[in-house]
Amino acid sequence: MKYIFSDEYGTPSYKGIDRDDNKVFFLSAVIVDPDDYSEFILGLTDFKVRWFKHKAEFCLHFKEISRKERIYRFLNEEHIEVGFHKDLLELISSLKFSFLGAFINKIEILHHYKQNIHPYLASIQLIASKLLDFPEREFRWIFESRRSFEDTLYADSLENLTIMGVTTTHLDWLKDHRFGDLKFVPQFRRKEERIAGLEVADILAFAIGSSIRKEVLERPLWSFASRILEVIKEEKLLTGHLYVAI
Repeated sequence: MKYIFSDEYGTPSYKGIDRDDNKVFFLSAVIVDPDDYSEFILGLTDFKVRWFKHKAEFCLHFKEISRKERIYRFLNEEHIEVGFHKDLLELISSLKFSFLGAFINKIEILHHYKQNIHPYLASIQLIASKLLDFPEREFRWIFESRRSFEDTLYADSLENLTIMGVTTTHLDWLKDHRFGDLKFVPQFRRKEERIAGLEVADILAFAIGSSIRKEVLERPLWSFASRILEVIKEEKLLTGHLYVAI
């Protein structure tokens, strides 16, 4: 069994679709061998202790890092910010995991399909489709817990995938009954539990999702995020592709 840790960039809602930051959705999948996970936790913990000392018992949150808010206010000093991101980049490179993402352009969904396809369910379907070519057959898929309704929706989508070959009937054209050969054990963990895999999934979802969004909109990239994207492309890809998309 492999662990999959997922977090999102953007909202699955279609409300406010006119705003640039609400036009896309990105779901990260950080895939870790259980035998490597203790070292994974230790590496992240050491990084947090180096930079936050006795305040290290919190979850890294890349959106707040980018804004230099709250506990990250010290990053307003440029030389410290540069050192922090260099160390973070080295940490990500050193951790043992594979990566795959799913990118949803919600504007394109509205243009080409009759229904508003749920971006989270579509992303699960797209990531799982690449797992069909992976030798492992069993996965513990770990998500950050939101509301109980959403947790149930995402857990049910994985069950639908193995039974019906699709997470939602809105994606019937992607149906594949080979998903019946896979076993998914969904798990939902709260942010305050400080799950190392979810912290890294958050960092990569924001760094990669925001970089792809800006590329689509032809906006300048934030250098610290785009460097993370390049490291993942060069060192961590599961299938040779950074992400799959609709």
